[in-house]
Amino acid sequence: MSNIYLFDVDGTLTPPKEKIHGPFACTFLKWAKGKEIYIVSGGSFVRILDQLGTDIVKECAGVFACMGNIFYQRLDQINPSAFEEWQIIYENKFRRPRGLYKKLDKIVEESSYHTKTGSHYEERVGMLNFSIVGANATVQQRKDYVSYDGEHHEREELVDKLTKHYPSLDFVIGGAVSIDIFKVGDDKSQIIDRYFDEALEHNKIIFVGDRIPFPGNDCSLAIALRQHPNGSVHEIETWRDTVELLKTEPFA
Repeated sequence: MSNIYLFDVDGTLTPPKEKIHGPFACTFLKWAKGKEIYIVSGGSFVRILDQLGTDIVKECAGVFACMGNIFYQRLDQINPSAFEEWQIIYENKFRRPRGLYKKLDKIVEESSYHTKTGSHYEERVGMLNFSIVGANATVQQRKDYVSYDGEHHEREELVDKLTKHYPSLDFVIGGAVSIDIFKVGDDKSQIIDRYFDEALEHNKIIFVGDRIPFPGNDCSLAIALRQHPNGSVHEIETWRDTVELLKTEPFA
């Protein structure tokens, strides 16, 4: 029985929305040699490349971006003459309900948080990403919102409120400052049925993520793997925990 490793990105391999720490990138590349690794992130493929760098992504057997709503594999795994090129294996479409943007705009307007930088929602493949502070926030502005949210639990309250208002959609906490929105069922757990169903019967699948407790965006995948004897889940708080985790079994 072989090990297959799945990693979240924001908060797991990198600081949220930032590039991987240089020394850790070297450590991870060395560790990754000869292992079957997949990325499972809420971010887009382009953002994952920017955060992890081409060398690390090339070591991966595949990349599940946008909550697993789009899956990429290198063509060289299918056609050795096409090294370094990637192809889309599958992708989902997201059709937002009528009035959703108006609802989100109103939530931003009514939020008591003082800094709002614009670009509050971003359409990604199969999903929508939403934040009160906005995508234009600086690193410090993001950190300030993290502190505010930690005290006031604004995102948890919004997830509860929006879930009741839109029963056909799922709302989960993603990254440090945002909420991921997608059709019910189009969460990270979909990668099991769509790709790993057979592999899970014959291999150990090990997932590492930082947003595993409900309503985090790693929760659904963690639940799916914990229901199978060959599934294993490791919850961390920051990428520095992942550095230490790689020194232990079943990683070492």
